[in-house]
Amino acid sequence: MTTSHPVRYSRFFDREAVSLARAGYDVRLIGMGTQDETQSESGVKLISFARRTKPRMIAEVAMVAEQESCDVYQCLDPWTLRAGLRFKRRRGTKLVYESSEWFPRMRLDRKDQPLPVRWLGWLAVTRLESAAGRSADAIIETNQTRAGRFLRRGRTPVLVPNYPPLTMLPEPSPERKPWLAWTGLVSRPRGFDRLLSAMVPVARRFPEVRLRVIGGFDPRDDMESWARGFIRAQGIEANVEFLGSLPYQAMFEALRPCLAGLILFQPERGNDYTGQPNKLFEFMGSGLAVIASDFPEIAPAVLDAGSGWLVDPRSPDAIAGAMSAALTDPTACRARGEAGRRSVVERYHWGIAERALLDLYARLRR
Repeated sequence: MTTSHPVRYSRFFDREAVSLARAGYDVRLIGMGTQDETQSESGVKLISFARRTKPRMIAEVAMVAEQESCDVYQCLDPWTLRAGLRFKRRRGTKLVYESSEWFPRMRLDRKDQPLPVRWLGWLAVTRLESAAGRSADAIIETNQTRAGRFLRRGRTPVLVPNYPPLTMLPEPSPERKPWLAWTGLVSRPRGFDRLLSAMVPVARRFPEVRLRVIGGFDPRDDMESWARGFIRAQGIEANVEFLGSLPYQAMFEALRPCLAGLILFQPERGNDYTGQPNKLFEFMGSGLAVIASDFPEIAPAVLDAGSGWLVDPRSPDAIAGAMSAALTDPTACRARGEAGRRSVVERYHWGIAERALLDLYARLRR
């Protein structure tokens, strides 16, 4: 259950829930949606709620979760932990806390909120995670860096990385256009403003270059109006294409003609700095080279595969240099993309992460 992600969020639905259902478990996934509805897909019961205030969402997700009367409750964010802890205490159900983000640090990273509010949020989430550390039957994390905060509390999380399912990856296109891909939230903390600054000299040098943007603008600031104004002022309208948010499989299809994918998280946000994002392996698995922030959980995968360029994401000049390198020698860039694809097929795919998840649930059944 989650109060912060859609029920069709790729990690939770396409990977975890579908894998558990395929293994014979009776799975319900409760979270956000475009409307209040209950559906079934791929053996998973999906219960979604249209957007509400956070307190109301938390209350209604908890109420429905209790009505479903499950044996195991997997809490996908700290705001569902209170309910999960209550179910465990009163009914003896099993509790799994999945920390797919560094949630306490996310509260501090919310620069759109006053500092006292951010500190109170950090304290509340930290206390909930501490309770989970004491009482949960298992904790799931995505990488070793983030697992450290639970190790310091004496708990060893199960690592279930953000690897993509091989079955969902498109066959790499033999023809690549001089296009670069961006997926996910369009925001300053993810480096989109630095990217647009880098695009200006690159577009002058390579007029045929196109930035294909797959994702929505962050509604918490003026990112959309600023970005569109900047693009017009710099005369690069023909070089930037906004596709909006796409379904998971459609996103992969939109990546096929691209040459490289961009991940430019900024270092001041601890949650992003410690992350190993889905898109890293989605780009690599699609045969795209990657131009990515030189961060602790991103760099090893890129260097191990030889799949792209690591940059200082704060520097438009560094970003422009990597993009120019990709466009100057597209054959070499394709070779990096092919190396990334091979590494995903061999060791960075969901089949490997799935084994850790299924082994955990097998232990919970005993």
